[in-house]
Amino acid sequence: MTAKFSALEAEKLLELWQETRETSIRDQLVAQHLPLVNRLCRRFQYLGEPLDDLIQVGTIGLIKAINKYDPERGNKLAAFAIPVVVGEIKNYFRDHGWAVKLPRKLQRQKLLVDRSMEALTQQLGRSPTVPEICDAVGITEGEVFQTFEVERYGRPLSLDAEHNGDDGQVATTILDRLGEEDPDLEFLAQRMDLKMALGDVDPREQKILYLKFYSGLSQSAIARQMGISQMHVSRLQRSALAKLKQSLLIPAVD
Repeated sequence: MTAKFSALEAEKLLELWQETRETSIRDQLVAQHLPLVNRLCRRFQYLGEPLDDLIQVGTIGLIKAINKYDPERGNKLAAFAIPVVVGEIKNYFRDHGWAVKLPRKLQRQKLLVDRSMEALTQQLGRSPTVPEICDAVGITEGEVFQTFEVERYGRPLSLDAEHNGDDGQVATTILDRLGEEDPDLEFLAQRMDLKMALGDVDPREQKILYLKFYSGLSQSAIARQMGISQMHVSRLQRSALAKLKQSLLIPAVD
């Protein structure tokens, strides 16, 4: 059980740590702030990594925050530690999480399906069926199966892994079979996101966005081409951008 500390005890511990830098005192500060680490880690527990691993990573971030903390800057230790802990967790996902960047819609759906499966398993006492997941999340069976397929891309094969050739040929690696780097791949996921988001924008608004951001026309030129007022163009453009922004948002993980 995690020990409980009063505010006065916390201040004394911080003073002692600043004066002595003794590891035993720092360990008490870590124990005091572990509930904070646990709460922060639970925001990320549905993103494919074990919660225990995230707590270990978050605790490392907490230790770094305690080591760097300077009370003269006026911040409370907890307020100073939060961005350090979250940053450590995000770095962990960058280094150990999904190696393939996924479209935001698919990320959203996977998050919802994972949450639904956990809740339904507890409720039903068994693994839920795909139709049950569909009813709970509000997506199609095909979209549910897509989220299942995502798991295959979390840990892709190494480019240096050797594969035996046919008929006694020399073993080769995946890297040996690759051509030159495609510069368009970096933004492929963003383009897919945008393409799906444009489905929520009506054709006239799409045309305005195309003329404005692809053809580089001014609003007055667009108005003349479309036979409407510049004010009308401005309203439609704002409406289209608002729809895109809403479609591209990813819900926060509590």
